[in-house]
Amino acid sequence: MTFLSARRYRALRDAVGCYCPLGFHGTWSYLSTAGDLRNHETALLHALEKLEASRTVWLREMESFADRRRADKAQHQRTPRQAEVRYLLGWRWPGPEGKQAVFGEVRRLWATHYQSPFPDVPAGSKGTLAELDTWLAGCVSAYLANNGDLDIGRQDVITKCLPELRRHVAELGCPWVFPQAFAYLRLLLKMTELIHHDKAQETDG
Repeated sequence: MTFLSARRYRALRDAVGCYCPLGFHGTWSYLSTAGDLRNHETALLHALEKLEASRTVWLREMESFADRRRADKAQHQRTPRQAEVRYLLGWRWPGPEGKQAVFGEVRRLWATHYQSPFPDVPAGSKGTLAELDTWLAGCVSAYLANNGDLDIGRQDVITKCLPELRRHVAELGCPWVFPQAFAYLRLLLKMTELIHHDKAQETDG
């Protein structure tokens, strides 16, 4: 790697640190599908184009959201819609290749989740959390098995279960008593939110 190539490689890493819609590792993993980013400048430039294209779409989305918020406030609607905020700021890949990026990230995360045993959880929540894990893991598995397609029934399961899973993950994160359970369920939450937002983006499109 030449000095200039090394600088460009580090610059791309810094850019991903500022804009990483799939999280840093997920975003970098997806950009790495462009080729050998460390040694091939063409791959590095292609990855940068992917990142810039996504960020451009996201900025347009945020501008549209700001316009809607100004209109809402003029009508004395001061509180933004939580679902819209969660979608705009949530795990997804705005813009071109969104479905491909999300599918790859869900597959990457599933490889870890699938191998992990169900962790120790608070006794009072064990039944509920085991049920959520079973239902949602089934949805993730079906999504991957069908190349990113998911029937309406499983989409409804995700929509119904996500709020409860979010609540449990938040409770496990504070106080910090069950770190393994928190990590395990946060991974499940990220996968299901990725799928949920992917389906929402398909509907919007």
